[in-house]
Amino acid sequence: MKKITNSILLFFFIAFVFTSCTKDFAKYNLSPDAISSVSPGALFSDATVNTSTTDMFPRTAYCHAFMQYGYANDWPGNAYVSTDDVNSRYWNNFYRPSLNDLEYVIPVLKTRTDLQSTYAAARIWRVFIFQKLTDYYGDIPYSQAGKALTDKIFTPVYDPQQQIYADFVKELRESIALLNANSSQKVIGDQFYAGSSSQWAKLGASLLLRVGMRMIKVDPTQAATLAKEAVADGVMSSNADMPILLHNAASPNGFNFTLNDGVNHFFLHKTLITQMKVSGDPRLQIYGAVYDTFVANSGSIQSTDTTKYIGYSFNAADPIPNTRVNYPVFGPLATPFFDFPYAEVAFLEAEAVVRGYISGDANAFYQAGITAHMKSLALLPTNPTISDVQISAYLAKNPFPATSEAQIARINTEFWLTGFIFDADEVWANWRRTGYPVLKPVPNSSGSIPRKIPYPLSEFQLNSANVNAALANYGGTNDFNAKARVWWDK
Repeated sequence: MKKITNSILLFFFIAFVFTSCTKDFAKYNLSPDAISSVSPGALFSDATVNTSTTDMFPRTAYCHAFMQYGYANDWPGNAYVSTDDVNSRYWNNFYRPSLNDLEYVIPVLKTRTDLQSTYAAARIWRVFIFQKLTDYYGDIPYSQAGKALTDKIFTPVYDPQQQIYADFVKELRESIALLNANSSQKVIGDQFYAGSSSQWAKLGASLLLRVGMRMIKVDPTQAATLAKEAVADGVMSSNADMPILLHNAASPNGFNFTLNDGVNHFFLHKTLITQMKVSGDPRLQIYGAVYDTFVANSGSIQSTDTTKYIGYSFNAADPIPNTRVNYPVFGPLATPFFDFPYAEVAFLEAEAVVRGYISGDANAFYQAGITAHMKSLALLPTNPTISDVQISAYLAKNPFPATSEAQIARINTEFWLTGFIFDADEVWANWRRTGYPVLKPVPNSSGSIPRKIPYPLSEFQLNSANVNAALANYGGTNDFNAKARVWWDK
């Protein structure tokens, strides 16, 4: 409430200044050193950087908890409890820094014939971020979002998610076509691909594949159409195509903020550790470690012998957990962020083949996804390397099943394993889409893993008519209720 009051006072102060100091305003009130324009490339760059420098606590407190990656004492998601502190942070983290930049710069780029590739890339990244938001909350401000400055829209309507997804398809199709038509242009402000238009086109096609596969429950015909179209356009085909943000001390990986204390430097969950032990997964000693002492992030690793790993259990009679997330790998300021792993694209292709949406070898895509993810971990701090021998042994121990449902289960269990740390929000969406991996809900809870995040309370204070209209589609109460499911999760 204090922040809202301060914002109102600031608004009236600015209004007073602009209405009272009009005479000789330029002469007396503008700094001779002030910047009169901002580079579109700088704003686009800022949007991509802010996507992963932002606070990651909503991903751990909810998504890591829901997907049984880990446990920390202050995660409300452990018991399926909703708190506004977490509900609002994901919303604010994306709407304010990244989308503010994009909503401002995209109209500017649209008018620049020399920056059409950058215009297309910015639109692709806008879809990337908005898909995260709508998959997290359901119906959200979309068509009128970010229009306060340009159109004086301060209470934006909530667009139905089905309409938002339809616009995603349009935006991605047009952006891919623009990139292909302007392939000689560099994408300015590009943090991922050194300005390569063709690489951004691959990212756009991969995102189109993700968008299409979200629709398997509500519109399988459209899902098949989009999967086929995306693959024909040319999706990512190796780790070299991944958008990876290289962080540093000035712009740290957002998980540094989250993991850099004793509470949120979390224990790995028994569900994850058991799955990885049974399957002989060599990534387990990279994901977690046993610490001899632990105070914030200063504990010393005692062991990476996975036979000694004990995860957090729902059952109080089980042994006390001893395995925490491997901080030297995932916690440093400069840990690179995998925004969209190629492995996930390979798994989506594998599933699309099984469902008959595209042609190809599902087993080949399955193996490519596993191999790519295991290889990609070497890009992280300490350069944790998994050898070809270890990968071959894992593939031999976990062969592609014979029946289609078992294949889909296996593919998406691997998808879950690849999403640890960076992509828990995407994995939660993928679990809602497919039902895999099969997870048992927390005992003594509501009995079901939540499927949509409640809206921030600030929306009920500042945009009440629109948020309440949206809430009617989700059981009418702003909580984890049985009717709170997003459009594609039917």
